Amino acid sequence: MSQRKGRQYTQTTLEVESHAATAEKSEGAKASGAAGLTEEGPISLGSLQIEGLGKEIRDEISSLRETTKADMKTIRDELTEKVERLFSLQAEAANIQTSMEQSLSDTSDRLTALENSCQSLAADHKKLQEKCVDLENRSRRQNIRTLNIPEGSENNTPTAFVAKFLPKVLGEENFDGPILNDRAHRNLAPKPRNGERPRPIIARLHYYSDKEKIMSLSRSKGKLSFEGAQVHIFTDMSPEVGRQRAAFNQVKAKLRDAGIQYRMLFPAKLEITADGSKMSFTDPRAVERFIDSNKSS
Repeated sequence: MSQRKGRQYTQTTLEVESHAATAEKSEGAKASGAAGLTEEGPISLGSLQIEGLGKEIRDEISSLRETTKADMKTIRDELTEKVERLFSLQAEAANIQTSMEQSLSDTSDRLTALENSCQSLAADHKKLQEKCVDLENRSRRQNIRTLNIPEGSENNTPTAFVAKFLPKVLGEENFDGPILNDRAHRNLAPKPRNGERPRPIIARLHYYSDKEKIMSLSRSKGKLSFEGAQVHIFTDMSPEVGRQRAAFNQVKAKLRDAGIQYRMLFPAKLEITADGSKMSFTDPRAVERFIDSNKSS
């Protein structure tokens, strides 16, 4: 019995000592912790600073993330607005382009119609011009044009002067009576000064047969003279036909030099007689080629 009591006492004593040692260690750890010491070693101040710096970095990153989100939203809103505006402008440009294409198509159709109309009008104009030239020349069929008669020879009575002039230069024996002419006058150009070429006299004969006879005599006699001056008698024609005939002047001179016979046909056609055959030309260049071919042969 006493032995059991001794064992209990011993166990109780050991537990008390153990609790005391544990408490002592706890107090020592607290004190050591307060003094910055642990069983593993001292706590570094740099670790505390790094931890604080990390917290600041995390806070700054969070702030930058929020700022970036706000900036991105602002940029997105601006881009959305500009893209919508671009879409609007593109749609407007597409509408304008469609309208312009339609306008160009309409203009092209109108231009084609105008070109066709212009061609038709040009053809009609050419016909009317040719008809007017023909009518003008028909109205002059009984007219003769006399060149190189000195100014003042008609003594202000050109009609009576022409009636006496023609038999005098062509031969009175060729006419049965006086030549009847309806009217005569000088060309309407300004009166020339002394030494200048006199204006031609234009006379309208009453009978076309008299005009044909006068032209035939003029060609057969060749040179005609009046008061010491050489005069020429031609058929009166419109200025347009005169310009067309004047284009043959150079080739006519070449034909005369080459001894080739020719004559002018109305309105402006040159007929050449060579080697017993007759050829007609309306282009002076074709006559020059004909003359050159004859020279080479």
